[in-house]
Amino acid sequence: MKPLIGLTLLCLAFLPRTGAAFFNPEASVVQIEVTKQTYDYGTPWITRNQQIRKNGILIGDKQILTTADGLDGQYLCRVRKGGESRQYTAELVWVDFYGNIALLEVDDAEFWEDMKPVALARTIPQSGDLQIYRWRGGRIEQRAGEIVRLSSGKSKMSYLHHLVLTVSSSIQSAGWSEVVFDEDQLVGLTVSMTDDRLNVLPAEFIARVIELYRTQGNPGLGYFDFNIMSGRNPALMASKGLDQRDIGVVVTEVGSKGLADNSLEVGDIILEVDGFVIDSGGMYIDPEYGRLSMRSLATRAHAAGESIPFKVWREGAAHQLDYLLPRADFEQDLVPDQRYDLPPQYLVAGGLVFQPLNGPLLQALGNNKPPLLEYYSQQKAVGERTGLVVLSGILPDNYNLGYEDIRFLLVDEVNGQEISTLEDIEAALAEPDGAFHRIRFMPEGGLRHVVLDAETMQAATLRILQNYRIPAQSQF
Repeated sequence: MKPLIGLTLLCLAFLPRTGAAFFNPEASVVQIEVTKQTYDYGTPWITRNQQIRKNGILIGDKQILTTADGLDGQYLCRVRKGGESRQYTAELVWVDFYGNIALLEVDDAEFWEDMKPVALARTIPQSGDLQIYRWRGGRIEQRAGEIVRLSSGKSKMSYLHHLVLTVSSSIQSAGWSEVVFDEDQLVGLTVSMTDDRLNVLPAEFIARVIELYRTQGNPGLGYFDFNIMSGRNPALMASKGLDQRDIGVVVTEVGSKGLADNSLEVGDIILEVDGFVIDSGGMYIDPEYGRLSMRSLATRAHAAGESIPFKVWREGAAHQLDYLLPRADFEQDLVPDQRYDLPPQYLVAGGLVFQPLNGPLLQALGNNKPPLLEYYSQQKAVGERTGLVVLSGILPDNYNLGYEDIRFLLVDEVNGQEISTLEDIEAALAEPDGAFHRIRFMPEGGLRHVVLDAETMQAATLRILQNYRIPAQSQF
């Protein structure tokens, strides 16, 4: 990906309001066609192609802003302008899946003729009417929207918390980066829709994330890696020696996402974060937007790696401490929530198909996911393991006769070696237990172990790969 250049974006992001200037959506809004790879986690060696269409908006120095949704696995982006049938090839120059923001560029100079970038709103309105635009059927579709509320919410693409604008509108099948305007300024991009309610990623948040990337070497967005409970019960607070009412929340867990285990302790009462008083419901008063969840303070004015001042009540006294804001990272969790821009991992051995336990695999199972996998996916740690591996199924062959119906069991040990990754399985199979491979599963799974012939496993694996037309024995 090419580096971003120029200061135009920053200037555009914070232009003052100039009144009801004329906005021509045909000169700024584009339609994006994404061709991407998709995967079936039931058969993880199979790759399919998929096309999606979404919207984008011109900002800055010849850049197209859109959401990151639908861009994982992309290998071709093409854009249309002005309702024309001609498509221009675009390059994805930067994407942040956690924040759900992406930037595209088009090299063809002809594309930029008669096109105009727009300004991002400096502050987000909390009431009133908005306009929503998108290309549909070769024409600009325009719909009115009414602001419902501005609140703290969870990102569509990750566990991050940030500002979310909720808008009511009659527009149909939206949520694909339709652009939302207040007169001549971009208020945000749509990310999802339920009934007549649109969730909009606010322009203020978008501008901040892009500027972090441009000026600070992409430190990434941070996350408060701790869990809290309400401090409303007076007896709970009194038991900790705090006689103040309606202030503070109690820390119940630290490092739940595997990101950070610093500064805070279980049992601490959080009184202030970054200078803002935290009430007993975990809310603070934002100077611009009113009462919001303290969770959004992780992304309000800080990047990952920065220290945020906390005031906590611990052991009967108030203490000041610095919380080092960790960068959001799915891979640090025992069971990663997502895997963007990465193919599924697998290992086939003697017809046994092993896969890491992760969010995409669980999502593929839908309502059919075994309760044991659901239970382990909620665990912070399982001993010293860095991950969990599932025997997801068996490809029938005479070599694995009698085991054909086994599926979705968590692997505990292979040949006496504890298993956290597919690499662990590969290494363990290189050291059989005498003449056999012994695969043991977590005891809650019912079936305790499988025994296979060590000498003939590789020959059976090659035969099975050929019979089932699997291109490679492993992918990780």
